[in-house]
Amino acid sequence: MLRRWNIVWFPLVRLITVVLLFSAFTMAQSQLELEVLRRTNVARAEHGLPPLEWDDNAAAAARAHAQDMLERGYFAHETPEGLTVADRMWRAGVLEVTVGENIAYYEGYSPQEAVEKAVVDWMNSPHHRENILRPGFTHLGVGVVQRGDRIMLVQDFLARPFEVLVWQTPSSAQMDVIEYSGSSRATVGLFVNGVFERAMQPPRWSGELRLPVGSEISLGLWRSDRYYLACSFTPPQLDCDSPKLDWRASYRRELVATSLLQITLPPGEYTLAYGLEKPVAFKKVGSTVNIEAPVDWGAVWIGVSSGSRVEYTHKIPLQRK
Repeated sequence: MLRRWNIVWFPLVRLITVVLLFSAFTMAQSQLELEVLRRTNVARAEHGLPPLEWDDNAAAAARAHAQDMLERGYFAHETPEGLTVADRMWRAGVLEVTVGENIAYYEGYSPQEAVEKAVVDWMNSPHHRENILRPGFTHLGVGVVQRGDRIMLVQDFLARPFEVLVWQTPSSAQMDVIEYSGSSRATVGLFVNGVFERAMQPPRWSGELRLPVGSEISLGLWRSDRYYLACSFTPPQLDCDSPKLDWRASYRRELVATSLLQITLPPGEYTLAYGLEKPVAFKKVGSTVNIEAPVDWGAVWIGVSSGSRVEYTHKIPLQRK
């Protein structure tokens, strides 16, 4: 079963509505942010958990969110535009998929007092405590922003099960575009290069595929507990002679904007997927990956395979020229 991504989402420390008339400024004393990290790791150590490491990208996301909340007078994990912690961390350069956030707001305290109070308050709140003590989290970024006597604190957590190195070069390439339709009595599974991509439900179905040149397409019919191969072909050949389904398709080749990706992973087997919001698997790879991805995909996901189950751990945004 495909497991998509996890976004860890928890309630606020306290709900205080503040209308700010002046812009906030980020405190230069990064030692305050490091003090939040230190106190967080003390709490983890008391529960037998390893320390979190500092992450610059997560810290950039945390500082930006803290300042934005002060400047625009709101207190929430989601911005007025609807950006979640995952969206904001992704935009800041965080590739990891499993993330979490704690936020706190204080007024009338010194910055040091606010830092000390925040970690205590988070630990006394079950859901925020769960973030701090989540075993899977490995890294933390902290933002501490002050305006006058108002102080906003943000912790952005992430789970990095392994390092991913990515080199990305904007390019362009020919892609195969297949428009298809058909009918069947059973569910039809569509596979690309041996990787399940989508299920097409009876009685009628249709869709479009955009694939690298040379990709193999396979159709399988669902029976009892698995898909049984009906046919395989590589465009421009599009015929499927199975009597169990009616398949019609047209083909064209387009020049599209792409991104050349070089990805280095630890030894093992991984699944690559595409899509901005929901990952759609398209290829199994080893530790060294070189692919040309259409930028219209939005992002390339990296997942760890375990039998038929895939857990996506990283999301790489695709860059345009």
